[in-house]
Amino acid sequence: MFDHGFDPGSVFRHPVFLVTFIIAIPSWIIAFAGQAAAEAKYSSADGRTPVVNTLWFNIWLQLAVIIHLL
Repeated sequence: MFDHGFDPGSVFRHPVFLVTFIIAIPSWIIAFAGQAAAEAKYSSADGRTPVVNTLWFNIWLQLAVIIHLL
């Protein structure tokens, strides 16, 4: 019924979408790097359990939303 497939032209035709993705993709990379740095720097008392474990879900959810909107 809706067999349009991926059309990158719709992103490039609308400047608001283009600017949104230009900002969103580097922002996701910065958030991912910050999360990895926080995970490496801070650990729990036993040293094995991650302190900021639930934030990884938000990082991957943000990536899924960016890819879905793209």
